[in-house]
Amino acid sequence: MRHIRQIFYSTLFIATAVISGCSVKNNMGNNNYTVTPNPLEVKGDSIAITISANVPAKSINPKANIQFQPYLSTPKGEVALKTVTIGGEKSTGTDITVNSKTGGKISYNTTIPYNPDLKRVTLYPNFAVKVGTEYKEVPDLKGKKALAEGTNTTALLSSANSANGMVFDADNYMSNPESKMVNIYFPKDVAKFNAGFKIKGQFDNKLQIEQLKRLLKSDKNWVVKSISINAFASPDGELTRNENLSKGRSESSFNYFKKEMKKLGFTEVNDQNFKMGFTLSEDWAGYQKAVAASTHPDKEGVLNIVKNKSVTDEEREGLIRRNYPKFWDATKETLLPALRRSELVVNGQKPLKTDDELKTYMSNLETLNEIEMLHLASITPNLTAKSTIYNKMVAKFPADWRGFNDLGAVQIALGMQDEGMANLDKASVLSPENPAVLTNLGNGYLAAKDYDKAGDFYRAASSKGGDVSYGMGILAIKKGNYADAVSNLNKAAKKDHNLALAQLLNGQAEAAKSTIDNLNPEELTWIHCYIRAIVGARTSNQDVMTTNLTRAVQLNASVREMAKTDVEFIKYFGNPVFEGSIR
Repeated sequence: MRHIRQIFYSTLFIATAVISGCSVKNNMGNNNYTVTPNPLEVKGDSIAITISANVPAKSINPKANIQFQPYLSTPKGEVALKTVTIGGEKSTGTDITVNSKTGGKISYNTTIPYNPDLKRVTLYPNFAVKVGTEYKEVPDLKGKKALAEGTNTTALLSSANSANGMVFDADNYMSNPESKMVNIYFPKDVAKFNAGFKIKGQFDNKLQIEQLKRLLKSDKNWVVKSISINAFASPDGELTRNENLSKGRSESSFNYFKKEMKKLGFTEVNDQNFKMGFTLSEDWAGYQKAVAASTHPDKEGVLNIVKNKSVTDEEREGLIRRNYPKFWDATKETLLPALRRSELVVNGQKPLKTDDELKTYMSNLETLNEIEMLHLASITPNLTAKSTIYNKMVAKFPADWRGFNDLGAVQIALGMQDEGMANLDKASVLSPENPAVLTNLGNGYLAAKDYDKAGDFYRAASSKGGDVSYGMGILAIKKGNYADAVSNLNKAAKKDHNLALAQLLNGQAEAAKSTIDNLNPEELTWIHCYIRAIVGARTSNQDVMTTNLTRAVQLNASVREMAKTDVEFIKYFGNPVFEGSIR
């Protein structure tokens, strides 16, 4: 629990004040004033101040009219707070009425926006008594005794532009499969593949084989994975017979081309996992296309039969033979041979570069493809180096939303707010309603302290399936909703100092320490150590406090001055051990 000092301010305000000849009985010096929180505290982007007091019986004149206006004394001057008027039951025009006989309670509330000048402040009361139509200040009481000292600014340790909240494109580093394909042809009722088979003016297997070899040799880095043979039978014959014939053709073709690829240097074909895929169908679509391209006078009638989906393939062949025998006889040697083919598909891919290989391309990024750039960025921890990679990517692949999204996210994490938002806007145009882009836009507005817009984009991203728990957790800290912050940050994939801070602010000091203790020690920065030092102060564990303060100062020398005025350590001010830990 946060250490809160309650300061009870009792002062003789004025027993009998005589101002401009008018006597006002005012025994408010018997009141006890309590300030909550004390020290003052930043919550969200402001400081809320509550002052309460019990006014004893018979301590105020029934006609008294007293103006209460506390003020903050800062190194740069005084900041006057809201004014309220307190009066007895016979006074008029006051904000708070106190019965002169029985006394009563006074509650004063005000909220002011925080700025750095308000860190080192002292809260003082100030009174004025109404005489006639004017209020006369009581100078003897101003600044006599403080109601509260200092402002707790621990909530400001949250990082809205942390890279942990940014959503980068998923690192799917895998080579895209590719295929190289040619058609090969077979004589009617022949299963064995004949590399020399051809029909003049229609096809030539030798030329098809040479074409495939050229395709395979065009990329020396290409790796063969498998062969697929999509066999097509001409419609003349029973499907069962065609199926057995096509299977034989496929096996013969597979064995032939394995040998040819081995000659080309593709040793992968020797792998026992190198397999053949096979499919078979009668090529009625090819037959329809060939008929449509013919000039035979019966072609329209034949096309009507081919297009009739209410008949089976066997019935369709029989109808053409019976109704258009001249067409069948005239075209079976010209149309059907080209349909007795197989699509020979060689499946493969380019091998991936290793992580170490990719790292050597930092000075030659433009030679990488988009998958390689994205993966290289994902394994590069330095944000500036990441931005270099993404800048190259958006220049080379301007239609890819991922480059603009990831570049914008990195730029916001680097504090380049305008540039980052501009690139996220480009990503949004390329990929509208993309949850990753919407989340990052929310992060950008969060970093810009536009909390309403940040919430709008987070909700939009969530509606599209995005995980916005990290951003919503930071937003909750910024709004002072610490329980919500803990809940959301616990759901986030990445645990960091923001979760520990939310736990600390939510009164869970030990949980905060445990969160930091369980992080990778190599990832700990000064801010982790500083939060852990605050945990030590709040739990009166001097060893935890001093050890972590010393480490925080080692990591960031500016912590020395920060700690000297941080009211989290107020009860240790002047303590030699505390002073030594930040020396």
